[in-house]
Amino acid sequence: MAATLSLQAQPKLQRFTLPNGLRVLLLEDHERPLIRARLQLRLEPADTPPGCQGLPQLMMRMLSRSDAADLKAEDFDRTLEDSGIQLTHSREPDGLSWQLVARSRDQDRALGLLADRLLRTVFESLILEAQRLACWQDEERKEASPQVRLREALIQDPDSRPTLTSLGAITLEDLFAFRARVFRPDRAVLVLHGDLGLEQAKRLVLLSLGSWRAQEPPPSVKPPRLVAPVHSTQPPKGLPRVTVPGLGFRVQAVAARPGDLAAEAASLLSLLVPGEVALSPVSIAMADGYLVATLDAEPGASGPGTWSLLHERLDALRRRGFSQADLDRARSAWLARRSLDSLHPEDQLD
Repeated sequence: MAATLSLQAQPKLQRFTLPNGLRVLLLEDHERPLIRARLQLRLEPADTPPGCQGLPQLMMRMLSRSDAADLKAEDFDRTLEDSGIQLTHSREPDGLSWQLVARSRDQDRALGLLADRLLRTVFESLILEAQRLACWQDEERKEASPQVRLREALIQDPDSRPTLTSLGAITLEDLFAFRARVFRPDRAVLVLHGDLGLEQAKRLVLLSLGSWRAQEPPPSVKPPRLVAPVHSTQPPKGLPRVTVPGLGFRVQAVAARPGDLAAEAASLLSLLVPGEVALSPVSIAMADGYLVATLDAEPGASGPGTWSLLHERLDALRRRGFSQADLDRARSAWLARRSLDSLHPEDQLD
């Protein structure tokens, strides 16, 4: 929005506030038949209870993948696509944000769908378990480049970073209480930009978000959480172990690929290293010009011990090196893979 406005004459900023406390900023722009909306919810440190790191991230995933109002999740997404409406969300350091883009003729429907997603989403326990796992996988950023993972680790507050234990401890009651605390109109700011006037904007926001009311958080019926010491691998007596299937402790090492490596040599290297038996149980993959070594630890293993095992396997590979037979096998595999490129997709699958 800032980039768009910098290329145009500065529009007049208009403000109004709904009776429920929702503040609205309007920037009229009648050059194109489009409207853009951005809804920002403020977050405070006290909104995330101790031991529930990752609650905002999990909330955003639940909101985007649950049923809303009388629409199933897949029907909600299909409605957005069929209407040409773009609705995205993001987690920011100081809040939660939703971005909306629609044609001006679809503005009533677009704001109504945004209100359904925010206020009328239905949470279910089965969806929670699936999104809990997906949230941890997002946190690990397995598919992201080493630079992205490093940047995320540097800019994220360590105290708010989700852990396996904290994500496993979040319940539906925690999500309901978080929504009651944070999803309040007096905490929200709505910015509208596009092809609509002030009176039209007031009518639009009042019809879609005028019924939004602050809720009282439900009373807590759970005993206070006990947090195990960081260095301990076993929970204290009386504290249930929280496990999430498919997740575990992981360490990674990243090495830059030599800059003078030719494309052909890089292709052979990507075939030589990942399948090396001397690395087991360590796996290595090529990612954006980097070699990323990954080791998933056994249950109960310590961090220093796992890190030492990773270094030991990498050093074993360095001492071993590669023979001519290894190179020939990698070259044969590379040629076999190249021969599939000209085949029909069904033949490639066979």
